[in-house]
Parts: sequence; C-alpha cells; structure tokens
Amino acid sequence: MAATGQSKAEKFSRWEILLTNHKPEDEEALHAKADLTELGSKLTEVRALESRQEDLRSQARELVSRIQVVAKDGEKIRGRLGAHLKGKYGFASEVLVKYGFKPRPNVIRRRAKEKPAAEAPAKA
Repeated sequence: MAATGQSKAEKFSRWEILLTNHKPEDEEALHAKADLTELGSKLTEVRALESRQEDLRSQARELVSRIQVVAKDGEKIRGRLGAHLKGKYGFASEVLVKYGFKPRPNVIRRRAKEKPAAEAPAKA
C-alpha cells in the first residue's frame, strides 16, 4: 500500500517507489519515459537540497552555540567595566547613565510617624 500522507517525506517516498518499481520494458509506460526521467532528476535534486538543508541546520546550531559563549564573555567584560565606572564616579552618579548603567537611587527615608502609646491597663 502506498503512502497517502501529504508531508514532503511521504511525497518523496511515493516518487521513489514509482521510480524503483517502474519496469523499463513495460510497453504501456514508454510514452511516460520522459516524465519518469524528469521525476528521477527532481528526486535527486530534492535529496541534494535536503542534505544541504541539514548541513545548514548544523551550521546554525554551531553558530548559536558560539554566539551564546561570546555573549556571556561580553557580559562579563561589561560587568567589570561597570564596576570600574561605579568605583570611579560613585554608585549614585548620573554619569553612569551615559554608559548604559543605572545609578543607585537616592533613597530618602522618612521617619515613621510614632503611634501614640496605648494606655497601660490599670491594676486592680
């Protein structure tokens, strides 16, 4: 029974089955010889393109991995530079904004309002 799905793999499989099972001596198929040859060349081209696609996927995975490593190293360097700038200008300096760092906010602490002392219960 032939594959009936519509995925690319199933379509290509059907092409391959047709080409493999075709008998060149079949007189009824002589008129389809050009189409069979063309289908064979298309199948070869598709297989080559699939192979190239897998190669490019592999390269993309390697590049993503390399980007992650380089980005991590870059963030370490940026952190060291930030520590240097904070040491030079101070943690709350607005100059840090120019370099892309957030200055420490100036926290204004307000005194808590004192609650009136509750009257002590009278001793009886």
